Amino acid sequence: MRDSASSALQGPIDAVVFDYDDTLVDTFPARVEAARLTFAEVGLPTDPTEFVETMRGSPFRPSFDEMSVARGWELDLMGVYLRHYWSKGPGFVYLFDGVREMLDALKQRGMTMGILTSKSHDILVEGRRAGTVVEAEELGIGDHFPHIVGFEDVTHHKPHPEGLERLMARMGATPNRTLVVGDSWSDVEVAKNGGCRSCLATWGLDDPTEQLSRAAPDFIAGTPAQLLNLLA
Repeated sequence: MRDSASSALQGPIDAVVFDYDDTLVDTFPARVEAARLTFAEVGLPTDPTEFVETMRGSPFRPSFDEMSVARGWELDLMGVYLRHYWSKGPGFVYLFDGVREMLDALKQRGMTMGILTSKSHDILVEGRRAGTVVEAEELGIGDHFPHIVGFEDVTHHKPHPEGLERLMARMGATPNRTLVVGDSWSDVEVAKNGGCRSCLATWGLDDPTEQLSRAAPDFIAGTPAQLLNLLA
């Protein structure tokens, strides 16, 4: 494992696949608040912060469905969560410092970029359009990402390579020239499973120890500027 501040990639990279939550955009507080409201609405004593942290890198729906089944509920708990999350006010999520500048620089260099996320890509919630594509547009980075693969686009989710392979096909990218960047072990593992190189983005993590204990990335970037230097 090499630190991106002092090492360079061996071989060319012409495509970068980004995770979304906690990599490009700080959505952690918004997810915790939506989980808190969800658990309060249905009377579950689950700690929302611990739940969201435990689910880092994994889709929420399987865990929500397990909670409902265990209690004999027919309630769509994920639907409750989505209602709360997508009713959040403006300014609740934001780009990490340096991300916009990094994305602008990569776009100027002609780098092909895509998003692979466990979040919904493009959905309707109570008749309103929602999903990663909507949030990215609101944050002003939609033009950087014509290619997004989200939860509803695949059968098997990260770290299974289905979504990555589908995204690379849309991007016209090849595994040996693609770098996967994300904040969790599942991003590192999906890169490995798809034959790509990986970079753990730690700028959204209080402590990367847990993620590093579960997977070994090829590179680590502590800031978006370090990632940009790596790709130079």
